[in-house]
Amino acid sequence: MGQIIRFFDANGMVFELLITTLMFTWWLERRPGFAARFGLGMAALLVGSGLWRLLVPVNLWTVSAENMLAYVTYTVWIALCWRVNMRQAVFYFVMGGTLQHFVYRGARLASTWLHYFWEDASWIDTYVYALMQIPFFVIGYWCFARPLVCKQTSALAGRSVLMLLFGMLLCISVFTNLFNAMVGSQVGPAAFGIFSAFDLVTCVFVMQLAIEIVINQVARSDGEVMRELLRQQKQQMAASKATIDLINVKTHDLKKQIASLGAAISDDQVRELSGLVDMYDASVRTGNETLDVLMAQKSMECEQQGIRFDRMIDGSLLAFMNPVDLYSLFGNAIDNALEAVARLDAGEDRYISVRVRRDKGMVMIRVENPFAGDLTFEDGLPRTSKDDARYHGFGTRSMRMIAEQYDGTMAISARGGVFRLTVILPLRDADAGR
Repeated sequence: MGQIIRFFDANGMVFELLITTLMFTWWLERRPGFAARFGLGMAALLVGSGLWRLLVPVNLWTVSAENMLAYVTYTVWIALCWRVNMRQAVFYFVMGGTLQHFVYRGARLASTWLHYFWEDASWIDTYVYALMQIPFFVIGYWCFARPLVCKQTSALAGRSVLMLLFGMLLCISVFTNLFNAMVGSQVGPAAFGIFSAFDLVTCVFVMQLAIEIVINQVARSDGEVMRELLRQQKQQMAASKATIDLINVKTHDLKKQIASLGAAISDDQVRELSGLVDMYDASVRTGNETLDVLMAQKSMECEQQGIRFDRMIDGSLLAFMNPVDLYSLFGNAIDNALEAVARLDAGEDRYISVRVRRDKGMVMIRVENPFAGDLTFEDGLPRTSKDDARYHGFGTRSMRMIAEQYDGTMAISARGGVFRLTVILPLRDADAGR
């Protein structure tokens, strides 16, 4: 038992770093052979720690060098075990290392106060210290690791990561080692408590700063993607309008030519040709030019895929909306519906229903379609089923952003095999969105 306690006492930092690093990395994609990489990395850390203690004398400089070597080894280990680049590996090491120091300092500070009552009780620094780590691990994960779960760090700037690394090294290595070397056992409980509390707060500030940097970087990156999507949709709207106008002209000419054939073809042939032309007749009248273009385009897509496209739309109610916002809102909603309905078997009821009507002084927009499978929701929006979640899921987010831009709300439900997207907007004057 004594040997086990001495082993964990000598290598406590290695195991603490393991736990805190896993708190930040458990959700990341793993590299092939993860178990072997993980085990070899931990073995290297433990063997290196043991050899260092046997061969290298303990002083300020050797302790600092040992810490730096462990930090480099941990960073490389993270990069080898998970699919992250070196900049991300440094970031996750910084977070794991700072949280480890937070746990160590918090547990040590809490257990030290017990020496006021039991001055010579060695069990405090062994058993009580280990038990006091548990609540600090829980607090650390809940406050600092959980906010970063599924937050992409690929957009982190190298300068931000270096700044965090520098602050972390000063906090948990340089100043701590200097304090221990220069003051050591001569410091009283009050001075030790003040330094420990300051050290603890510094760790909190470093981790909170890192969280804010990640959130801001992700928001800026998402904003750039959103702007690019809106730019593409604006171009698509212009191209769709030109295409629909051309189709309308050609179908009108074809109808005139069919009528001019007269007795040259039979009535059955006339009906067949007229039916084919009507399929591409893109004349849709909703009372809103933007919706006319979009509905004509989506109507043809549904016709080609054998999907029933039901629509009852009073487009005049949406005259206050910017055409690009209108195209983006309905375009994303119908595209999502098309994608879901396309997965259904041919024998199932394949339809998309679009309704726009006035309801109690508000405009209610509803897009409804059947779907197969199960949907999971996050923050009120369905989680994407696509592999690259980083660059998908912007459609529903942009729709909610547009609804909120016009002081409205968006709600999504998926029950009984039917997906319903509902947007409610307050009525405005037509000039309000111009």
